[in-house]
Amino acid sequence: MRFETLEDASTFRKMAAAMWKNPDDPTIYGSMDVDVTDTLEALQAYRARTGLKATLTHVVARGVALAFAAHPQLNAKVRYWGKLERRRSVDLFVSVATGGGKDLSGARIDNADRLSVGDLVRAVGARAEGIRAGRDASFERSRGLFHKAPWWALRPVLRAVNTLTNELHVHLPAQGMPCDPFGTAVITNVGMFGIDTAFAPFLPLGRCPMLLLVTEARDRPWVLHGQLAVRKVLRLCATFDHRIIDGYSAGLLARELLRHVEAPDLGEEAPGGAL
Repeated sequence: MRFETLEDASTFRKMAAAMWKNPDDPTIYGSMDVDVTDTLEALQAYRARTGLKATLTHVVARGVALAFAAHPQLNAKVRYWGKLERRRSVDLFVSVATGGGKDLSGARIDNADRLSVGDLVRAVGARAEGIRAGRDASFERSRGLFHKAPWWALRPVLRAVNTLTNELHVHLPAQGMPCDPFGTAVITNVGMFGIDTAFAPFLPLGRCPMLLLVTEARDRPWVLHGQLAVRKVLRLCATFDHRIIDGYSAGLLARELLRHVEAPDLGEEAPGGAL
């Protein structure tokens, strides 16, 4: 195969070729619109019946957990220099704003696929309340460690944490550093800020195959039974690790997630109820 110099390249193309390195990022993105008109009505009735403050985020989180449970081969992580391993449980990390919105943490919910919507409401709510009130010991320890470290020490400290918790799977809850800290997927609600389309980057410390942003449900034109209508539509925006999830497998997750968000199970609470 022969090549020749691209003589008529634009100035921007020449600058771009010089500025960026060869691509080595496996991140891919995808979005999906979901008609949640009926879901919102069902949630309103559920809140009135149970007194629980269930939201679309809880419904989506449960849908994500069930989607990965249905396709366990995608519940994987990459360790060392390319070793693929499958998780034995579906654990979700639900982001929580702290410090009046100035900081960000989250609640890791283990075995989320075994929980009802009500269980998720209680679990996330309890963790969020503890974090915001300063009663979550694990969060306080980890925050104290990173807050006190000087800027020049943060990178080596984070690399050490990554090696311990992700590569070696050392479990250090007393130091606020649990094994596999982010689990299967990260769920973040940005709809409260009026955002209807956004994508988030992976944290190197995360090692989860998917990060999902729950945006604001808005009135949008929608074809319903062959007729144009105005419906409440939720745009789900996902970031995938292409080393684990390709287009086909993303489609498998999307179909399963769509089913659980459009028609969530909001019936009786699961036996046992709590975590």
